[in-house]
Amino acid sequence: MRGKFENDFTLNVCQSKLKRAKCMIIEKLEGSFIEKYNKLEAYAQEIRSSNPGSDVVINISKDALAKRKRNFLSMYLCFVALKKGWKCGLRPLIGVDSTFLKGRCKGMLLVALGQDFMNSFYTLAWAIVDKETSRTWSWFMELLKRS
Repeated sequence: MRGKFENDFTLNVCQSKLKRAKCMIIEKLEGSFIEKYNKLEAYAQEIRSSNPGSDVVINISKDALAKRKRNFLSMYLCFVALKKGWKCGLRPLIGVDSTFLKGRCKGMLLVALGQDFMNSFYTLAWAIVDKETSRTWSWFMELLKRS
């Protein structure tokens, strides 16, 4: 990108300025991710009302709430249709796995999977957490057991 600016506009721009400009443009086009995190509770409420029986849990930092800020910690989702589908026709086995989230917002994605009789995987529930620890896995497994 730097070479294109130098050739097309005869400008000498440093790499850090290009990065800042790119971030500003992306934020204007997509909106701030902070604004989107603030809409999570409305999203959860919409899931609860449109899919009765679905489990949605959002954890927000208590310290941040005391300061009138919303600091996202974790989110768990399990749709009622996925629960019913697993109970009706999948093998009585649940596998769990995790992966890194590598976008603007870092974290871990925890997933519970079922498998049908044709060896295809079936997502049952998932959670987004800040770190993969025994505490977050216990929290995820407890919510999965309740679902």
